[in-house]
Amino acid sequence: MKKVLEYIHVTYHYESREEREGHVLQMESEGWECSGQIKETASLHTGEYVYCGKFVKHNPFIK
Repeated sequence: MKKVLEYIHVTYHYESREEREGHVLQMESEGWECSGQIKETASLHTGEYVYCGKFVKHNPFIK
């Protein structure tokens, strides 16, 4: 058996769009890819939303 690829997914919630934008720049500088999604629904009952950042990083094991 040989592992050939590994994905790491993380999601963050932010207090403001400015906080999100700063963090996206930091994460991208560390090699993470941002999905581009800016908001997501925090509560289906109230329709409230939060600023979010969804990131993925992949590690190819093929050499």
